[in-house]
Amino acid sequence: MKLQRNTVVLLGIALLLGAGVMVSEAQRRSSSEAPPTQSAGNPIFGFAEADVVSLVVERDGETLAFERDDQNTWQMVQPVQAIAEEGAVAFLLSRLTSDAPVQELTLNPDQQAEFGFTPPSGTIELALADGTRHTLVLGGKDFSGTALYALIDPEQVPLPEDAGEVPLYVVSLDVANGVNRPLAEWQVATDAPASTPTSEASTEEPATPAAEDTTQESPEAAPEEPTAEEGESAPPTTP
Repeated sequence: MKLQRNTVVLLGIALLLGAGVMVSEAQRRSSSEAPPTQSAGNPIFGFAEADVVSLVVERDGETLAFERDDQNTWQMVQPVQAIAEEGAVAFLLSRLTSDAPVQELTLNPDQQAEFGFTPPSGTIELALADGTRHTLVLGGKDFSGTALYALIDPEQVPLPEDAGEVPLYVVSLDVANGVNRPLAEWQVATDAPASTPTSEASTEEPATPAAEDTTQESPEAAPEEPTAEEGESAPPTTP
């Protein structure tokens, strides 16, 4: 009887362990098969960096506009005409097409000021080769200070009161760093024309050579030899 009781206890424990394993496996399988959300790995925008043909950045009342030319080179067209710094443009586009949002939340229209969207801290407008356009609106920093609130392709900013809840994303602060870089870093640096160095000798008046001493004594003339006429003595005078 005692043996049967122990057997029943062991059997019950085995059943409980088996049930726990089955539940755990079912949960693991369910989570692995769940469709990913944008905050779980998908980038901010689903197109490729190479698809972008124009870029407009608005920040603190300043507008920067860039276009990709026929040679696939980025050109700045606003506020000045200049060759764009490829690294600066590529950095921002890479953040938008490679980095995933940190978190996905929701935003009500009456919360726009609370999350830093009145006014936005920055706006990025992208045009693709197929003619479609996309917009990323940046708000304030999140509570950690290491990320930024953002709206992806909102229909209107500021949001109308009847918009209802809209998706709100938390994106890396690298996006803001890419937007807020100094204007000079968006352009290819041009070397200033080198000035022609002038030698000291060219700036100084040439020294006037000292006049030769005209008072220098000329070499003594050799004594003249007497001529034949001078050599003949006069005939003696007769007293």
